Amino acid sequence: MRDDKPHVSSIIQWIQLVVLSVGVGGFFVDIGKRTQQLDKQNQDLVELKVIVQDLVKAQIQISSNDATHKTMLEDLKARVVELERRK
Repeated sequence: MRDDKPHVSSIIQWIQLVVLSVGVGGFFVDIGKRTQQLDKQNQDLVELKVIVQDLVKAQIQISSNDATHKTMLEDLKARVVELERRK
């Protein structure tokens, strides 16, 4: 009977080692998944930043074009008024 106890104790120690190893491995897998999610979110934020910059540039260009068109229309209006006055 004394021989069985060291054998059982050894098996329990191995089971504890396996459980501990699985727990530590799961911890590192979880950290890896979180790191991967953070990296993906960081890439998405960089892409979103570029998109916002392009939208701002487009809005500025549209506003600039509107101002140019307004000036051109005002000049044309002045010319038309001048032509009507000459009649």
